Amino acid sequence: MGGPGREGLPGGAPPSVPVLVAGRYRPVRFLGRGGMGVVHEAEDTRLDRRVALKMLTTVEGLTGDSEAWDRFQREARALARIDHPGVVTLYDSGVHDGTPYLVMQVLDGTTLADLASSAGPLPTTVVCTVALGIAEALEAAHTAGVLHRDVKPTNVGLTRNGRVVLQDFGLARLAGEAAITRTGAIVGTPQFMAPEAMRGALPERAADWYGLGTCLYLMITGELPFGPTVDYGAIIHRALGDGVPPLSGRRPDCPPDLCRLVDDLCRQDPALRRQDPESIRETLLPLSYGGTERLVDLVTDRARDGAVRGAWAIPDVPESVSRAEEMPEYLWDEAAALPDRRGTATDPFRPATLSDTTRRIVLGTMTPQSALARQREAVNLVLRGRLEEAAQMLSVVVPVCLTTLGPDHPTTLTSQYWHAVCLARLDAGRPALELFSSVNRRVARRTDGHDD
Repeated sequence: MGGPGREGLPGGAPPSVPVLVAGRYRPVRFLGRGGMGVVHEAEDTRLDRRVALKMLTTVEGLTGDSEAWDRFQREARALARIDHPGVVTLYDSGVHDGTPYLVMQVLDGTTLADLASSAGPLPTTVVCTVALGIAEALEAAHTAGVLHRDVKPTNVGLTRNGRVVLQDFGLARLAGEAAITRTGAIVGTPQFMAPEAMRGALPERAADWYGLGTCLYLMITGELPFGPTVDYGAIIHRALGDGVPPLSGRRPDCPPDLCRLVDDLCRQDPALRRQDPESIRETLLPLSYGGTERLVDLVTDRARDGAVRGAWAIPDVPESVSRAEEMPEYLWDEAAALPDRRGTATDPFRPATLSDTTRRIVLGTMTPQSALARQREAVNLVLRGRLEEAAQMLSVVVPVCLTTLGPDHPTTLTSQYWHAVCLARLDAGRPALELFSSVNRRVARRTDGHDD
């Protein structure tokens, strides 16, 4: 793989990726970047299926006869042994040009981090449903001898049918020691990292249960355990000082048993932390009835709201763009179609809008031909039922078409039509009807010379 991403793009543009990984996996769309590497949606050319391809760029340079390579293989085999609906499925692993990669199932939905950022404190039934899913996934993994080591909201997937799936299992162990050696980085996220890990101890099962406790704290309060700061030093000071603020006695709207569970899971001393899966399940299960249905509604609402927000956006566009800021075509989806998910100091989970620099780059390099190509990709996503992804892509395609091609151009009108289809299928009836009406008026103007 190539070097670091370009500066100035949201989250940093991902490094260049091979056309074909291991002679089999063709990256087609950038999905995200984490502490361990980058993730692309890819096509498995051998089995003709969608997969998530994670390139562990923090551990580049592995050789087949190294101790790190042997450990990577052992851990990958352990991950593959976990057979549970709450754990993302690992299909394949290997090394491509010295960079380890993992091939996993693609999940359609959102993450707990994204849901919490938009919904705030969640209903108790949803909180307990999500927490129960995480707990059952952890129990299955621990039984298989695998620790997660980085349980946090961004690693909790929530599908459109209400399934809770824990992702990135074992990656902290797969890449941890090498990543620390190469970059001096902390493996994990301090807001959700167990105190013993901060002190340098090797995390054990208790650390995973601590992660569940901090996720519960976020879902119940709508707040990060140590406040809205991105200062690692301040977070670690609070975590090793007073620790996670206790919920018992402070949240009268939270069931007492649930408050006690959160406090028990977030204890600083791992020996005092609740770790018995059966005890955790006994607390969560009675409070989770009806939670799956409510969770489905929340995930659906988030997808619909995101589609609606992008339907009418028309950016301010400079008359010209410096050609020095050109973006390679393969980076268009990566930098523009996905929002910047770094967040802000006051709201680390809130997806930010495209930066002005990125918008100028996208607008300056978009052509009628490339807009049409992106529109076709979005239509294929619609036809395959991947409505949120299609709406997200079209929310960028439409404004670019409006600006560079004009409101009456066939590509613009067709893009708006398919965006309206997405909205309608995501149950956003009124915005969809308004967009359909707008398209019809424009078509009438093109054919008849006047508005109806």
